[in-house]
Amino acid sequence: MNTPLKTIGDLAQVIAGFSPKPDERKKHGTYLLLGGRNIKNGELVKTDADSYVDDISRGSFRRAIAHPGDIIISTLFDRRKLYTFTESDPIAVVNSSCAIIRSRETGDYIASYLRTMEGEKDFLDKATKATGGAFIPRLSIADLSAIQVPILPVAKLSRFGDARLAKSSKTDLIAMKKDLESKDAEIESLKAKHAEMERFYQDRLKAVESRIETNDLASRITNGETATLEFKSSLRWNVHKKEFDCEIENAVLKTIVAFCNTKGGELLIGIADDGSILGVEHDRFPNSDKFQLHLGNLLQNRIVPNLANLIEYKMVTMNDKSICHVTCRSSTKEIWLRPDKNSPEHFFIRFGPSSKELTPREAVEYIKDHFEKMKDKSPTRESSDQ
Repeated sequence: MNTPLKTIGDLAQVIAGFSPKPDERKKHGTYLLLGGRNIKNGELVKTDADSYVDDISRGSFRRAIAHPGDIIISTLFDRRKLYTFTESDPIAVVNSSCAIIRSRETGDYIASYLRTMEGEKDFLDKATKATGGAFIPRLSIADLSAIQVPILPVAKLSRFGDARLAKSSKTDLIAMKKDLESKDAEIESLKAKHAEMERFYQDRLKAVESRIETNDLASRITNGETATLEFKSSLRWNVHKKEFDCEIENAVLKTIVAFCNTKGGELLIGIADDGSILGVEHDRFPNSDKFQLHLGNLLQNRIVPNLANLIEYKMVTMNDKSICHVTCRSSTKEIWLRPDKNSPEHFFIRFGPSSKELTPREAVEYIKDHFEKMKDKSPTRESSDQ
């Protein structure tokens, strides 16, 4: 895959150095007139030949005032020099023998790239080739802006930066540390934006997954009940008597027990026998959490042994109504329903699209035959399920 390229002008502001009038130059003043002579071996140095200027109202002067993080590049003659201006440097305005590469507010990739040894070498080689002029070699602002640099993945850029760190002096490292510490506010802002985007994409992913599941359920509902799919209008509300009814709860539990005792299956609570979407709102729970808590209590109190590890249930929305989708895995041990505290346990299996209660004799035969076969097929399943 080819590495994408962008120009310096795309990544940063390229600002021409300032050219003061002769009478504006001083031996002493507020701003050091920073030129190529002040950049030596990657350091900013002062010389006896330095000039200074005081504050000047022209826009070209204001733009050329050096800011921490600015990359100063010499543009005059045929040898390019680079220096990154820091907070500890003297107040300076860059003169016309140099130009400024200033990172945009949207990011400082170019600064990170030029701080690496490979990045600096690549850039300086290209800058040398772009230098023109018949008598006095010079790198123009237009040619500097047009230099292309590769947009590297973060990991590769980091490896380039590590090589630079290994050869940096203590002074350089301290300056880098201060520069990085100054990015704390920016880092926190990026973290917040990242977290916000992460939440957005996670929410979108969940919404898409939910829609896929809902569409799949809607399609299967139209085909009616099967040996592994059953509908219940409600969890506790008797739609005919218009009251809460323990038998309605047991009908739900009977289906769950039957699925677990056979091949597993799915139960949709809030769907009528004809596939009409009723929702569970008529069960009159204050919210979905209360509905699921009540279902969990029924599973725990009326079914033996505990089958929590065989059952998953969640709420889905269909036609703006809440449906409870219960998924049941087949068990390796027999599961029983106790309708109430004083009742004997009942044994159910799936028989076609309905649940069937077996007599004690039938239950014994079924358990012996079915669960022995289950154990033979999956010798390790029992320890994980129960």
